[in-house]
Amino acid sequence: MKRTLIQNAIIVNEGRTVPGSVVIEDEKIAEILVGEEKASAPCDEIIDATGCYLLPGAIDEHVHFRDPGLTHKADIITESRAAAAGGVTSIMDMPNTNPQTTTLEALDEKFALLSEKSAVNYSCYFGATNNNYTQFAKLDKHRVCGVKLFMGSSTGNMLVDRMASLRNIFGGTNLLIAAHCEDQGIIKENTDKFKKEYGEDAPLSLHPLLRSEEACYRSSELAIQLARETNARLHIMHISTAKELSLFSNAPLSQKRITAEACVSHLLFTEEDYRTLGARIKCNPAIKTAKDRKALQEAVNSGLIDAIATDHAPHLLSEKEGGALKAMSGMPMIQFSLVS
Repeated sequence: MKRTLIQNAIIVNEGRTVPGSVVIEDEKIAEILVGEEKASAPCDEIIDATGCYLLPGAIDEHVHFRDPGLTHKADIITESRAAAAGGVTSIMDMPNTNPQTTTLEALDEKFALLSEKSAVNYSCYFGATNNNYTQFAKLDKHRVCGVKLFMGSSTGNMLVDRMASLRNIFGGTNLLIAAHCEDQGIIKENTDKFKKEYGEDAPLSLHPLLRSEEACYRSSELAIQLARETNARLHIMHISTAKELSLFSNAPLSQKRITAEACVSHLLFTEEDYRTLGARIKCNPAIKTAKDRKALQEAVNSGLIDAIATDHAPHLLSEKEGGALKAMSGMPMIQFSLVS
């Protein structure tokens, strides 16, 4: 049994940052040594980690690994390896694949693919539709990480837009409801306006106006209202605006039933970056202003935002060509997230 000692590291674990060392036995952590504590037995290999941080593997709760059906973009093998290379050891995959993970049969098939192909720990979401809430009671909470609800249309067009359906979804499960919140009516109104002016070639700079601050806020506000009415567990994904932050509580995480996520893209970029990076940073919700980015960063540091994820969503470069209406939304981020 090979023993490896990683010594003199700065260990980040369980809410503490301390100097120390870690012993690995056959790729498993055997000992965590704080300060000057010594290993219980000699080690075959010693790695000096002076000046380096040693962290547990990260959990990414929001990825699109494109399997099944969209594997011309990527698949579970390639993207789980990218995750491992970036220090992410657990992922939660989204349901907008082909077929969509909106039936129990498709869910079983997704888990079989993940079991066969994934290089990291995994779970996946069950996708909500306007009509499948009756299946929620059959979901195993020990396997399924939550119900994904698209309250705004995005890749795969799994939009749930009927109020009766939304009420059935929020009242129909004790599982976490993970929501993509953008008001489709506002987006359509903005899209129609810009199509009249630019046709199908609306410039990329209009993307944050098409999928506007108000579209995000209105939808997040509605989701939170429904969650409070039904006492549902709600997690709003990829918050992109300062205005939305007013909807959330700074209570301890253990007391929250409504939580918020920020994505790496919205914490790194602003609308000014479209000039140099173009459609490569086009995502839904859109990257917005420097003021929004600063507010999101502060909300992460204060605990108002509860999780950081990537919304990792690879496309072919050819699919990223075009302006605000044509280029596909999403970008690969998982291999860069910890470094970023």
